[in-house]
Amino acid sequence: MVDPSLPPGDRDMLAESADGLTAAGDEPPKSGGRTSADRWWALGVATACGFAPAATLPWLLGGIGALLGVLAQVGTALLWWRFGFGAFLGGGTALQVVSWLVLYACCGDGERERLGRVHHGRYFLTDDLGGAVPDVVRAQRAAETVLGSGLHKAGLLDGDGVDVRAIEWEIAVGCREVTVEKRALRRLAKENRGDDALRLALKPRWREVNEARNRMRERVAALNAYGSTVQAADHVYWALQKGAGTDEQLQERLAEVREAGAALAAAPAGGEARK
Repeated sequence: MVDPSLPPGDRDMLAESADGLTAAGDEPPKSGGRTSADRWWALGVATACGFAPAATLPWLLGGIGALLGVLAQVGTALLWWRFGFGAFLGGGTALQVVSWLVLYACCGDGERERLGRVHHGRYFLTDDLGGAVPDVVRAQRAAETVLGSGLHKAGLLDGDGVDVRAIEWEIAVGCREVTVEKRALRRLAKENRGDDALRLALKPRWREVNEARNRMRERVAALNAYGSTVQAADHVYWALQKGAGTDEQLQERLAEVREAGAALAAAPAGGEARK
């Protein structure tokens, strides 16, 4: 689930796969996503590049690497032949250092990982939503039904004032807040098992979070009802395109869509669970 207000290209790449992304509850990797393991990996490969480039560069760069590797190997061999082992060692070390810098710079973030760090907290993974995943999936399906309809593509829903992507994200944010609060309450209860005073003190918070969950589910139900109404109207729209319906029937269905949109706007927005 990705914030629809992000730039379209960023949003599409983040939505494409969860690989390399960090859950909202975790800290994203620093240093461009590079780790100490990357440093040691780069050092090992760089050492091979410095003293056995003919064998290593083809593995890294393919055909052009084979050519560069042979040239580098011949160059270091000439250093040894003309100036001795010390010159060979110095040249190989210089090549090793340059290789390490390049390799380490290339470690870490790919484009998705970079976007994941930049927009951390504006997308949710499955673990972020916990038991609320089914509710979010229902909201996603309803939104896809609306956005995939012929009515939407023909612009016949534009006057409804219903932004299903924004509502879908609002539901996801609400579900995330509920999940965070529930996990915090369970952790407190587990760490203080047997503390009756704390159990009583937490009851209002449990009541609040359950009410927030119920409001979110009402919101999901309203979005789902809107999607179903749009789907029914869409069948009439396509029938009309094939000459099998009447404009009056379509207008009746569109009136139902507007009513469902008004009900969706009136549905509780869910509120914010305490963090």
